[in-house]
Amino acid sequence: MKFREIVDSIAAACNWQVTEEENGSICIEVPTGDDRTQMVLITDDVDIAEQPIVRYWSVIGPSEGIEFRRCLEENCKLAYGAFALKEEQLVLMDTQLVQDADPMEVGASIGNLAAYADRYERDLFEVDKY
Repeated sequence: MKFREIVDSIAAACNWQVTEEENGSICIEVPTGDDRTQMVLITDDVDIAEQPIVRYWSVIGPSEGIEFRRCLEENCKLAYGAFALKEEQLVLMDTQLVQDADPMEVGASIGNLAAYADRYERDLFEVDKY
């Protein structure tokens, strides 16, 4: 099964909305409870050994004014992903080898990344923008 087929089947089973961005990124809107949702984007990349990977990421908010030490401390507590900076945004990011893509792991990565990112967005910024 191709990676996109895995994502589409998981999204259908979980009632997540999937769209494709102009740049080819997959964008998934994941309900997180209390009438909130979180966007998780998936982009293609390669690792240092030139193996195809996917990069999952979800924006939390602007990086300005963030205590980065706290983010690094929180990284030790996260089961999925890690805090990162992407284009002046604080994000949670995770990666996975495409050849090892397992539907259960893909679904867990997307769902947990959305839940964690939404929690931090709510706690740090008190909004539901991303």
